[in-house]
Amino acid sequence: MLNGFAAGAAYSKNKFFPQINDIVSFGDSYTDESRLGYFIGSKGVPPPVGWVAPPSNTTASGGKSWPRIVSDNTGIELHNYAVSGAVCSNKLTPKYCDGCLPADVPFPSVTEYEVPAFLADQKQNPRKPLVDLKKTIFTIWIGTNDLGNGALITDNQLNGATLPDVTNCAVNAVKKLYANGARNFIFQNVAPLHRAPQYNLPSLGGVGSPNHYWPSKEQDLKGNLTLATVRMKELVYSANEIYKYQIKDLAKELKGAKIAQFDSFGLISDILNKPKQYLAAPYNATGYSWHCQPGNCGESYTLDKKDGYAWYDELHPSERTSRVIADEIAKTIAGKSKWATYYEN
Repeated sequence: MLNGFAAGAAYSKNKFFPQINDIVSFGDSYTDESRLGYFIGSKGVPPPVGWVAPPSNTTASGGKSWPRIVSDNTGIELHNYAVSGAVCSNKLTPKYCDGCLPADVPFPSVTEYEVPAFLADQKQNPRKPLVDLKKTIFTIWIGTNDLGNGALITDNQLNGATLPDVTNCAVNAVKKLYANGARNFIFQNVAPLHRAPQYNLPSLGGVGSPNHYWPSKEQDLKGNLTLATVRMKELVYSANEIYKYQIKDLAKELKGAKIAQFDSFGLISDILNKPKQYLAAPYNATGYSWHCQPGNCGESYTLDKKDGYAWYDELHPSERTSRVIADEIAKTIAGKSKWATYYEN
């Protein structure tokens, strides 16, 4: 039977998830800690089996990543497989890193790299698996790059891929983990990307071009910057509506699984709508703190009081926002976040 759940308790004795000792995270730059750095240093060669992504306080948030903050605050051991730039599958919406990876090497994806990398680590020593699957929670937060420029919003997907193909891909990643013994999941929906400076209306802090992540924005949109906001809003709302039903169906399908559907969209929207409740004064929900000269990030600067910003740069939530997310993910693990819907079969 499928049940929603909203009761809470301590991390080790909560009433939904069992005792959780480890957290395994998949995703993109919103989650990555240091894995892309390895790929850049190795010119695209993956880390060896057993490699552990080291902690970092210089992630895409401008500080720590949210899963590291969860680990620091709860004592749960983190195993972070997220890679900045990742999409769900490079067979659908591959993205490339101009100047940091070989031209023919896309960013590693959830399907083709991240999940297989975890499974390889888990099975490296059959007598001593990486984690106890019954006491491990798996998180997946993907979609920022799949929906973005160079992918769906600019019609650069492969083989006629559609938005449902992307959402199906994310759900299939959960199924793959389940088939290999995982039972506890947090599935995070898509952030309100249309409100990030990368895609927002110019009157609301949106940027034109050239900019750090979309140098050809005005050219691609033929000068109609409003189109970026409108199209991204459609993609985000559609993806999250699809996920709402897919996760319900997934929970019915996966016998013995426990799934928390985490509303990243709702939480980040709340931060943007009520910055005074979340950010340090003077709070800023439309601008961003780190400014990079396009094509030369050696010439960059960070505005003062970065804890007052919801966004670190044109695309990424700030460390302050990441701390809010981390707090709510910790509450989700404890079974008591208002931003999560709980399902079990």
